[in-house]
Amino acid sequence: MGSVALAADRVVNRMVDGNELADASVTGEENSPPAVRVWIDPEIEFTPMQVAGVTMARCVHRGTGVHFQFGAAEHHVATLTDGNRSVTDIVEQANADGLDWSPQDVADFIGVLVAQKIAIASVPAGKPPQPASSEHGSPRETRPTGPTQPSPPASGRLAKTLLTQSVKWCGYAISLRFPLVHGNPWAERLLPVVRPLLGGFGLIGGTIVIAGSVGFSLYHRGDLASELMRIFDSNQWLMMLVAWMILKVIHEFGHACMARYYDVRVGRAGVMFFLFAPLAYVDVTDAWKLPRRRHRIAIALGGVYFELLCASVALWVWWLNPGGVVAHVAAQVFFLAGPATLLVNANPLLRLDGYYVVADLVDIPNLREQGRRLLGGSIERWLFSIDPPASHLSGWRRPFAFFHALASIVFQIVWMGGLVIVVSMWAGPIGLLVAGCALFLWTVLPTGRWFAKMWFYDGGEGFSIGTHRRRILWVALTVITIGQFFITLPSPLVVEVPAVARFADDQVLRSPASGFIRHVYLGTGYGIRAGEVILEIENDELVVQRDELELEILSEAIVWQQNQHQQSLGLAEAANQRGESLKRKLAELNEQVAAMQVKSTRDGEILTPELLQLAGRFVDAGQEIVQIGNRNDKELLLSIGEKELDAYQDAVENREQLRVCFRGGGWIDVIPQPIRPRASVNAPHPALAATSGGPLTVVPESDPSTNTGGPGVELIAPRFEAIVLLPPGQADTIRSGEVGMLALQDRRSLARRFWQWFKGDPER
Repeated sequence: MGSVALAADRVVNRMVDGNELADASVTGEENSPPAVRVWIDPEIEFTPMQVAGVTMARCVHRGTGVHFQFGAAEHHVATLTDGNRSVTDIVEQANADGLDWSPQDVADFIGVLVAQKIAIASVPAGKPPQPASSEHGSPRETRPTGPTQPSPPASGRLAKTLLTQSVKWCGYAISLRFPLVHGNPWAERLLPVVRPLLGGFGLIGGTIVIAGSVGFSLYHRGDLASELMRIFDSNQWLMMLVAWMILKVIHEFGHACMARYYDVRVGRAGVMFFLFAPLAYVDVTDAWKLPRRRHRIAIALGGVYFELLCASVALWVWWLNPGGVVAHVAAQVFFLAGPATLLVNANPLLRLDGYYVVADLVDIPNLREQGRRLLGGSIERWLFSIDPPASHLSGWRRPFAFFHALASIVFQIVWMGGLVIVVSMWAGPIGLLVAGCALFLWTVLPTGRWFAKMWFYDGGEGFSIGTHRRRILWVALTVITIGQFFITLPSPLVVEVPAVARFADDQVLRSPASGFIRHVYLGTGYGIRAGEVILEIENDELVVQRDELELEILSEAIVWQQNQHQQSLGLAEAANQRGESLKRKLAELNEQVAAMQVKSTRDGEILTPELLQLAGRFVDAGQEIVQIGNRNDKELLLSIGEKELDAYQDAVENREQLRVCFRGGGWIDVIPQPIRPRASVNAPHPALAATSGGPLTVVPESDPSTNTGGPGVELIAPRFEAIVLLPPGQADTIRSGEVGMLALQDRRSLARRFWQWFKGDPER
């Protein structure tokens, strides 16, 4: 044990002095390292506690606010570092106390305590570590003993310093805190005001109000959705920013007041900027000292609780003041304090309030770190056959922490990646700089450190470093190959083209004028010949206008006769012209009245469903009322966007047989036909529009005056159309208006598909 104990002294000596020690003999005294004294920093406070049934200890540095967690054995060794024992004494005492640790474990742990500034190490005065000399008095080459490593060269130290400074300044570019006030006095002043809401019947009442508001908002979700669309108006952003900052201040002081309610000291409060976004913060980290989990959970939920109360008040203000500026502002406050808070602060995958609530509920402190340690250990074992680090978690807590870590990593990649992309596009060159810093801190640096850890891993006796490093290179080559495939090669997935079945060469009869359908002579499915009357529309206003015109024509004829009799030829000619104009109007009106009898212009079959039930209904001019065609003649209408154009044209050129799957579960195989040459924003078919449950995103028509009875919407981007005629056998298997998807081989790479999905491109 003596050699390892001496090695432990060398570990701590190296941290104190920064220089390598001479190689000392186990039995010799002249080259032995000086006795280093180690003691716990007086600012460190230990608190024993039970976590998941395991005795542990937590410590906090009162000066920096940094927290650490120790196992029972680690806590015991830490208590031995009282400044009266050397490292060698600690090793001997730990073994005497029956601690099942090797001397090397004790040495490494003490080195970690010193490195993390939990413990302070010092060499007694008059015994500074000196470099060893050869017998001729000149310095000789030192060799590491035990855990010691050669000190890095000057270039290595410079590189490490540059890396440290880069990490620090990149951190400042992403997140910067400005402490402003001590939160404890402010929380003390606010506590008497909000105390009734923090416990007893007040807390129950507040919870009931929030639950009732949630149900009320779900009931009025349609009206709230229309208000939500107005939030994206750029003219409202300043007001939204001000409201958001006020709500965040309320959120943080909700934490502070809840902490003081349970006699927890509140630290500093201030403002932090995360990716340029101003955020309020308050330090309530002393809440971990509370023995009851429900109290810690209450403090973690304090901010969300107060924000949801604000959202509830705003919701009722919106409902009681329909329309106007007050309702719109109240709706904005509701969305910011309600859904937005639940999405962000209550999300257990982000290290915010929801995360700490879940960690306390499952009784796993440092849930993210422990889960990621398990996840990383599993990956290292799978890729490199490295034994994972020890974990005190057992039973269901191990898989819970593992899958929580996996889900949080995936979510944060998407979430943080989206934030970085938005900032880089919004803030110009500064945004690109911040994006670069985020990429360095969140991707490049962790990947580099992990790779270095794997590259220099030493598995001990029997471990082949050559085999291990060849395995690393093979893994790296595999990752690069998959990445190249992901970025450049066409994806093995498919792209879908919306399709709808409809009757081919059908005739649609529209109402010639507004009116009531008085008589329906033929029903759905009846065969019909050209010129046959199908139904009759009645419009009393047209009849009245016709009768008035006939009277006006008769009146003008009388005027003409009088002027002729009086030899007033000019006046007679004027009356004659007025009469001719009125006769033309009467002819047009008679045509409209005659057209009120809707007649077929072709032979076929009435396809309109439930036609007889239209009797007595009012129809507008230009509204579709009757469809005539042949049930055995159907076609497939395809709507092709710009991103599917290349893949579709390739399929047309190659005469590929493609499959169309319909929502009802049926499918047919078709040969694609050439597209029509012009793209259009007109909705190709009502069933394809999102307003009817279709797959195409639409907006209201930009010029409603040009509407001829269509769905009144248009596409957000022009799309091409193609028509595929269906043979009678296929036409019988599908219904007109049935929507399906045509599957094409995607020519885009996986990376491009992911990017378009990530941007939320509705036409992807």
